[in-house]
Amino acid sequence: MGRERIKAVAGIILAAVLLTVTVSGLVFRLNRFKIVFSEPTGKTDTVEYGGEYTVPQVKAFLVGKIFYKSGKEIKTSKDLKFDTKTLGSYKLSWSASAAGINGSFVRTVNVVDTTPPVITLNPASKSFMYSDEKYVEPGFSATDAVDGDVTAKVIASGIDTKKVGESQITYTVTDNNGNTATAVRKVTVKERPKPVTPPVVSPTVSPGSAGVIYLTFDDGPGAHTARLLDILKKYNVKATFFVTGGGDRSLIAREAQEGHSVGIHSFSHVYSNIYSSDEAFFADINTMNEIIKEQTGSYTNILRFPGGGSNTVSAKYNAGIMTRLTAAVGEKGFKYFDWNVVSGDAGGTKSADKVYSNVINGIRGKSYAIVLQHDIKGFSVNAVERIIVWGLNNGYTFAPLNYDSPTVHQRVNN
Repeated sequence: MGRERIKAVAGIILAAVLLTVTVSGLVFRLNRFKIVFSEPTGKTDTVEYGGEYTVPQVKAFLVGKIFYKSGKEIKTSKDLKFDTKTLGSYKLSWSASAAGINGSFVRTVNVVDTTPPVITLNPASKSFMYSDEKYVEPGFSATDAVDGDVTAKVIASGIDTKKVGESQITYTVTDNNGNTATAVRKVTVKERPKPVTPPVVSPTVSPGSAGVIYLTFDDGPGAHTARLLDILKKYNVKATFFVTGGGDRSLIAREAQEGHSVGIHSFSHVYSNIYSSDEAFFADINTMNEIIKEQTGSYTNILRFPGGGSNTVSAKYNAGIMTRLTAAVGEKGFKYFDWNVVSGDAGGTKSADKVYSNVINGIRGKSYAIVLQHDIKGFSVNAVERIIVWGLNNGYTFAPLNYDSPTVHQRVNN
């Protein structure tokens, strides 16, 4: 092949190459490649503090006007750092490159706090208060998912303890992000009733009578109270029951119906509650007096302190409280009774025989004997019939206590 021919062929090849490049470049330009990201739900998400967030599936496609009209999926790089336990705005990003084109997509995730705090109200120890009492707050707490304990921020307002009727306290707290919570406690305010003095049931003591026996039973109603009432009924003997809030309350009604005296011992019989303050004590006995009225039709005005007026356990919870209470109960219209004959059933005595001997030996020589027993103790109830028979055979009269009965006050030790 001659030199001229070779030059001609080379020219043709070069022209073809140049034409191909030119056409390819033209086609590339006409194709107008771009990178498209699939994102069906928009570019911003909001998630509650501490909530669950699922990162969406974002894909990248190379799309052209002539080639890859429907798109060709290409690899993406991701930066998906966020924390739903930290408030703020996070940028989640995806990027991709192909055909010399770079593309990126950014999604904003806002972690917010729109949840108000939670206020928890401690239950009240009783369902009402008297208008002359100082209101005792049962307590409350408040927590917030973001701020933690916000109890100190709670504002309580609204109660008028001097106004008889339904009242309420509104508790409000706002967290650092402006979310406000409220809670309401309903309070019933009552006028304090004047204690009703039961008719005086003074025993008729015949000349030469040995004396009067006041059988008293604490801590009931209990499992043995009904049997005890049957024994008392058998001999037509009247006794005194210093009752609590536990047990079968209908037995309190039966005690009154059968002519026995009903007095207050306590509602809860929990020393740490009763003797925590003067207000707590009167809140407890007032609650019990409401139960007595509910069962018997009237309030009582006699009581016996848990542990007696001489108890020292109260000093663990409030120094000097018994000195104050023994005076205060009289100011509020009550009369309290201790005892001068001990059955021992609350201590080391565990048999009916021993209860019997303790009681009759304690009665001897006394013009009036206030006997302490517990109707929640079966062995103590087992001794009652023998005590009654002994008393009747020895010329004693049995009677229930009332406001005008002689009382026994032991030495106050706190």
